[in-house]
Amino acid sequence: MLTGDRPGLTSPETNPYRPAIPVAWQRRLAAVLLACGTSAAVVVPDSRLEGILQCLAEGGLTVRRLTREEECVAFAAGHRITGRRPVLFMQSSGLGNAANALGSLAIPYGLAVPLVISMRGTCGERNPAQVAMGQSTVPLLTALGVQAFSIRSEKQVEPVTRGALTLCFEGGFPAAILLEPELGGGRDERS
Repeated sequence: MLTGDRPGLTSPETNPYRPAIPVAWQRRLAAVLLACGTSAAVVVPDSRLEGILQCLAEGGLTVRRLTREEECVAFAAGHRITGRRPVLFMQSSGLGNAANALGSLAIPYGLAVPLVISMRGTCGERNPAQVAMGQSTVPLLTALGVQAFSIRSEKQVEPVTRGALTLCFEGGFPAAILLEPELGGGRDERS
């Protein structure tokens, strides 16, 4: 179930986040998240994440779309307080927006929330506005005490995702899964 969408208020011309056709790695990632007991997904919309979110919604998971990354952190922290297993999705450029909420709410109170971050500003980036946060993502996560694990190929999806979720949900430590450009499934591949 996708929530936060407003039927009738968008059209194909005004909605860049039209339904995606999930690629294999996106389907696999969604399947692993569901198999590991993920209770909700919260996201600031990003075209590269749409295939994953579509698969999660089709699997019966609530996908909550919010407008700011720090709102996503608060939503996920609330779910963790109640013992649920949320996953927070964002683009690397949004990590800067989420940093204060992670560092002042989720991390000091032991609310380990797994982050799934679509990397921008790295290999092959054409938009110079994405580069600074792309370069800063891992150092910022490290400064916050969040371990980061990159996925560069489909064969890495399952072990990295399971490992990061175990670290968060069983170990109580925050972790980030970085979806690197080499995976594909980004906006340049969509018509």
